[in-house]
Amino acid sequence: MNVDRRPARPIPYGIAARAVDWWDARSDARAGLPALDGGQAARRFTYTPTLERLRHRAADAIEHELLRLERERAAPARALAAVREQVPMAETVVAKARSALSAASRPLDETDLRERRAGETRTDAAVVRKRRQLTHDKRVADREAALDAAERDLLRLRSTEADLVESIRRSELVAAARARRIHEHTWRRISAYWQHLVRRHPDGAALNAVLGIAEPDLPGWARYDLTEA
Repeated sequence: MNVDRRPARPIPYGIAARAVDWWDARSDARAGLPALDGGQAARRFTYTPTLERLRHRAADAIEHELLRLERERAAPARALAAVREQVPMAETVVAKARSALSAASRPLDETDLRERRAGETRTDAAVVRKRRQLTHDKRVADREAALDAAERDLLRLRSTEADLVESIRRSELVAAARARRIHEHTWRRISAYWQHLVRRHPDGAALNAVLGIAEPDLPGWARYDLTEA
């Protein structure tokens, strides 16, 4: 996945594209497109082959961005699913380690401290107490180390999860921004085409009053931006 891919800058509307749109507008105007239906006074959207071509081209480009997004986030999405499967198990390990430490940390009572093991029948009582305390302290230290390792493993998993979520989110936001650039550029071309067509159309004075032009489609996944949380 290319995590450094940035949103595209606004797509320039160069002279070549303008010339094409102006030429198409003049050609459609000379052909009387779109034709007014005198029987309908209600304002409605209009369609011409040029408008449909621009809209379809934008839809194809936006679909390409979605396909690229799906390729980019496939691997991190699989990794995220795997990590999320491990988190509950790691939480269980932490809980057990914490419980074990709590049990091991219980102070030894006098009976525990005086307990003699095999071979300690004649051992001085103070030495026995010291041995029992050292054994207890080592057990506590081992449980603390186990808990620390379990917590570090859980923290690593949660950090990895957060990184993967953010990586996927960034890819989605970048793709959405690129899709909006395509939408904005196409809408600009459509607007320029329509303005030029109205000026050249024999019924141009009536076109704007009766007909409107629809924006290119912008899918829901492309409607949020980089400023959102």
